[in-house]
Amino acid sequence: MSQPPPAVTIRDVAAAAQVGITTVSRALNNQSGISPATRARILQVTQDLHYQPNRHAQNLRSQNINNIAVVMKGPSNPFFLSLIDPLEKAIRAHGYQMSLLRVPHEADEVNIGRGAYQDSEAAGVLFLGGEARESTAIFNNFPLPFTLCTVPPAPAWDNSVAAVSVDEAHGISLIISHLTGLGHHRIAFLGPDQSERSVGAIREKAFVSALNAQGITAEEKLIVRGGDGDDPYSFSYGYQMASRLLARKIPFTAVVAISDVIALGAQKALIDAGLKIPEDVSITGFDGIEFSRYTNPALTTVEQPIEQLAETSCRLLFAQINKEPLESPQRLLRGSLLIGDSTGPAPTD
Repeated sequence: MSQPPPAVTIRDVAAAAQVGITTVSRALNNQSGISPATRARILQVTQDLHYQPNRHAQNLRSQNINNIAVVMKGPSNPFFLSLIDPLEKAIRAHGYQMSLLRVPHEADEVNIGRGAYQDSEAAGVLFLGGEARESTAIFNNFPLPFTLCTVPPAPAWDNSVAAVSVDEAHGISLIISHLTGLGHHRIAFLGPDQSERSVGAIREKAFVSALNAQGITAEEKLIVRGGDGDDPYSFSYGYQMASRLLARKIPFTAVVAISDVIALGAQKALIDAGLKIPEDVSITGFDGIEFSRYTNPALTTVEQPIEQLAETSCRLLFAQINKEPLESPQRLLRGSLLIGDSTGPAPTD
């Protein structure tokens, strides 16, 4: 089935009429400052190209709506909190203000956002966090332009979904390569027991694959998952899972946690049990939150590209608001390994 032709944008009209975008806007809104001949030429071009003005953008201008809504899932997650300032900075750079809607970790952020902004109280919506969706059906007829930020990509996504995701597999592979390079082979994993589309589940699959690539088989008894009702991004959650790991009395020399918060909670549990880090056990996180650099020992982690995530997400969102074409609506960014003092050579005894 052939794809429909891309929508004609105001940039196309400006190029065809050989004028600037501002001049086209003045002609379409019957404003002064252009000659009658230029106005007539622009209007003829819009007819020839079958240009349809962006009614949503016009409504925003007429109602003076300059608000971008950020729907943040999991309000206690420090990583998401670290994204708020860069997002607000990027939003303000476009001349807009930011409002924040926090939703519980277990809630359906898309439907909550749909209900909250059904009456166009915002120019667009940024979804910060959430699960990968098996289909795009839930986004059908969403009332506003939107972009997903740090949401795992799904194979079923089409060009109607703008998203900026993190390459989870690449980040986990950096951690495993670092640990195996230090001689670790018995490596435990701490992550939430949630749907297959959650970030934690995706990082667990990446953990197993990265071990396999190093010739190591992941041991199921060294994988600890949380239960229903737990807050999966809290220090206490990490402490509880590390305690459960220790209770199994299975030897391990390193622990990979799906987030810095879980890693830091687990680190305290290990220390409380009389273990030295990294002499007895190495531990790693994921996210690169600022607090992890000031713990003792400082945490080895994957630092996510905060500024790039914020800027790219906003760029995709405002392209939609301005009805500009999206050549690549889905972007995959990579983090980098930040080596702290929480990892060291595997114990030899």
